Amino acid sequence: MIILTALLLALPQVEKEVKHPITGQYKGEIKDPVKKDVLMRVAMQAPSKLPEHKTLGLILLHHGFNGNENNYFGGAVDCAKRLGLTDQYLIIAGKSRGAGWAPADDEYVLRLTAWAKETYPIDARRVYLWGSSNGAAFVGRFGWHHQDLYAGVVGYCGGYNALSEPPACYKAKPGAPGTPDVARTEWYFVHGGDDSPENSKRACDELKAKGYRYVFRKLDGYGHTDIWDGNGHPDKVLVDAVRDDWFLWMHALRHKEIAPTADEKKALQAAATKVKSEKADGAAPLLAEAARIGGAPGARVVRSAFDAGDVDVRKTAAETTEKTLYGRDVVLELAALLKDKSDEVKAGAFDGLGTASNYRYAEAQETLIRLARSKTAPAADRVRAVEGLARTLKLMLPGNFEDKMVAWTIVPLLDDDELKVREAAFAALKDVKETYGYAPDLPTAERKAAVAKWKNWATQKCGPLEQAAK
Repeated sequence: MIILTALLLALPQVEKEVKHPITGQYKGEIKDPVKKDVLMRVAMQAPSKLPEHKTLGLILLHHGFNGNENNYFGGAVDCAKRLGLTDQYLIIAGKSRGAGWAPADDEYVLRLTAWAKETYPIDARRVYLWGSSNGAAFVGRFGWHHQDLYAGVVGYCGGYNALSEPPACYKAKPGAPGTPDVARTEWYFVHGGDDSPENSKRACDELKAKGYRYVFRKLDGYGHTDIWDGNGHPDKVLVDAVRDDWFLWMHALRHKEIAPTADEKKALQAAATKVKSEKADGAAPLLAEAARIGGAPGARVVRSAFDAGDVDVRKTAAETTEKTLYGRDVVLELAALLKDKSDEVKAGAFDGLGTASNYRYAEAQETLIRLARSKTAPAADRVRAVEGLARTLKLMLPGNFEDKMVAWTIVPLLDDDELKVREAAFAALKDVKETYGYAPDLPTAERKAAVAKWKNWATQKCGPLEQAAK
């Protein structure tokens, strides 16, 4: 018996073939089902139950130099759990072939993307790239040249050197339809203030000059790795808030050039006509599907619902805009909905404008700023406008005051005639460590010195009001 056991152990072990799609977590190698070579070693999380139709989002994570597939996988999965979105995403963290990601990995990331879309029910309009450090530099270059495949790119503490080059995916079609703002990949950057944040800022400036949309979160007092794990800081509130923010940004975003399927187009066309005359129960599934499809295609149904006679239909349509981005035209219509007779419809519009403002739609910020400042608008509407701007200010406070007029709107409202407006403005600044002796219920004369200090704070962060307003 001992001899037999020894002989069995000496025989070469036959690796058990892993059959995908699997649900839950998987760690191991992904092999090409045709070529039989290894695409990549991965850590992967799939929903416990796969949907029947192609509705899943796909997030591909890329580690830093000398890292591996486990470095960011757990944190990303925890984020999805925290947001209640694990059933809507396939999350794959890969391992580069060398110590870091390089152009030699391009082929395998493309093949892994194709494998995932062929193997799992992935919505091709919901595919995203994420990377940190060397991985951020990689997804910056790779994502730039493959904008035809990826709706959004997130980079943590990276350097970006390819954005001045013509995107490879458009070389064959230099007259690709639409402006970059309407038709191209969107970008999200996170960088520690103690870790050469000018690298991300430079990428933002290049993208801005080309008309691309981007978000930049700068975390002053943070370095190269603590912007992800929060180690060395009192808590992880800020890093988790940023993590949640980019995940929700992905969740709201759809690829602008990849069209919905033929069946989806047909359903959207019918829903855009039907939703106007439906009651709430009948409109709800139509609007839920429009929100899932999102972007400009879904906008047609939502805009039609804004004109519905049933107040609950208008309310439901407005509420979808908090979690789904449909584009500039819907933002402008949300601004018009702020005049709706229904407070519930207006509340949904305010929430949608708050999301759009946070993700740097100028039209949303301008609408909320104008209303917050209005002395003739109802106090309740002004408070909601301040609360919408507060969502934007929250992740500006750690270090990037690019949207200067958001801060320069809230700070002067600390001296507004309406107590409720003052309270909302002060609540928006609660994450600033210093209060400067301010309290919303102080008499006008006693507020004066504290408000002056707050205005000095705003000047230090954003420059003088006169310059910020230009």
